[in-house]
Formats: sequence, structure tokens, C-alpha cells
Amino acid sequence: MTLLDPSPANGFTSHIRIESFKDYAYPELAAFQPWQDGICYNPLCAKPFDPSRDWGMYCCPACERQVVAEMQRWGRRMAWPLLLHRQYKYAAPGTAQADLVRAARRYVTMAQSAWMRERAGVGP
Repeated sequence: MTLLDPSPANGFTSHIRIESFKDYAYPELAAFQPWQDGICYNPLCAKPFDPSRDWGMYCCPACERQVVAEMQRWGRRMAWPLLLHRQYKYAAPGTAQADLVRAARRYVTMAQSAWMRERAGVGP
């Protein structure tokens, strides 16, 4: 990961800037992209379209906004458990912190499964 805007020495930045996942995982996404060329990646749309760029994922800005809103909605649910998992990842076994890490990991797994069911149209 490349930090694009390091924090100043005597304070914190109001915006943490790291490269996007598309930039970070460029080689991996070049080898395998999870979307199909020319098919909108919005599961509520999935219409064929003529991408203007090789990396086009959505047929229109409205579909992209819908997916961004979906990711924000699910991301907010998973943010705190992800942070707690990272904060206490190396907690001593048998401690309350270790129990919290396991609960956070279980929650993220449950939320990911619910998200995938929602995307498949099966419901949460």
C-alpha cells in the first residue's frame, strides 16, 4: 500500500489518502477482473453496454452511483468489526480481546454472506 498523503509530525490529517483498490491490485485485476466486459456490474441492471474504456464496469453513472451507495451501506456495517479485528488481532488467547476479535471476524463473515445473498437477489 502506498500512502499518498503522510500525516504531519505534530497532528493528524483530516483525510487519509491511500491509493484505490483498483490501483493497489492492478496486476491482480488485470489477471482476473470480477466483472464481465460489456456487462454492467450493477446486479440490478446487468445490461450489455459498449464500454468506452477497457476498465468500464457500469453502463451509466446512475448504475455506478447505486453500487457506490451499496458499498457504503455495507461498508459502514463492517467498518467497526474490521477495525476491532485489526486492533486486537494479536490479543493473548483466552482474553476478552481475543473473544472480541473472534466475534468481529464472525460478524464480518456473516455480513459478507448476507451481502452476497442480497446481490444474488435471494434477500439478506
